[in-house]
Amino acid sequence: MGGVGCFIGRQAARSYWLIHTGIGPEAAHAAASAVLNRDRMALAVSVGFAGALASGAAIADVIVGTSVVAGTFDGVWHESGRPVLCDEGAAHAARAAAADIGLEAHTGALLSVATVVCRAAEKQRIARLTGAIAVDMESAALGTAALAKGVPFVVCRTVSDIVSEDLPLDFNLFLKRSGWTRGIAAIVMSPSSLIGLNRLRRQSRLAADRLTALCSAYAARGFGLGPVITTGRT
Repeated sequence: MGGVGCFIGRQAARSYWLIHTGIGPEAAHAAASAVLNRDRMALAVSVGFAGALASGAAIADVIVGTSVVAGTFDGVWHESGRPVLCDEGAAHAARAAAADIGLEAHTGALLSVATVVCRAAEKQRIARLTGAIAVDMESAALGTAALAKGVPFVVCRTVSDIVSEDLPLDFNLFLKRSGWTRGIAAIVMSPSSLIGLNRLRRQSRLAADRLTALCSAYAARGFGLGPVITTGRT
């Protein structure tokens, strides 16, 4: 659909669209806008991984947003625009879905940045400055696109890295095609980073498995939406 990867499923007379947005705010906003300009949606949900900022959040725990705001960090946090509020009913259903399958859920404000926050010291400072519970790269852009169309929005993600954890590489090198050579060179020059990459792979796999289970439980609860009202037409 317009170059956007999309899977469509149905459950209890309701259609669900799973959209692959790509990495970062620009890709996320473009994908969300393409979908929301084409079809009217009852709810937009930002799913994926998040970096924990809350000290009590463990790998693969659930993060449910109350709001999300974009910004930049250079030692000081700079907000870009206004926070997007998350739908309370959808957030409540997400927490209930997590409880249904025995997952720990953390609720609070999220941040979105255009770069990967790689160092524990940076995550900890951002947490102190903002009080946010997690950070990602796409949710604010997705929420802004949803808000522009009057579509309720919520963030529901799982933790891929904790606040006290350094990532094994500067993954920002890989956000641009020209940086891949430098990224590969960094791995070659620091073979020990392979240990950290393998650890992150295991964490991401666990986070992905739990996110899949969470989405299934969330769908079973109808994502907090009201019952489907039929009109006699398909």
